[in-house]
Amino acid sequence: MNNSDVYRANAEACAKLAEAVNDPYDKVVLLNIAEAWLRLADYVERRQNEMGEHFTRAVPSDQVVNPA
Repeated sequence: MNNSDVYRANAEACAKLAEAVNDPYDKVVLLNIAEAWLRLADYVERRQNEMGEHFTRAVPSDQVVNPA
């Protein structure tokens, strides 16, 4: 799993948590965090395209956000 995949998985986990909470403030915070993860994933992918594949390295699976 590359960095951008991990960041997108984290974004998805935050979005799922946002669906599960009732407090509107908490929901907005979680959606903003999800958006930040997606921006980071996009940034990493742009950098990979600019610099080549040597920029890509695997991220340990324990760094993936787990909503469970």
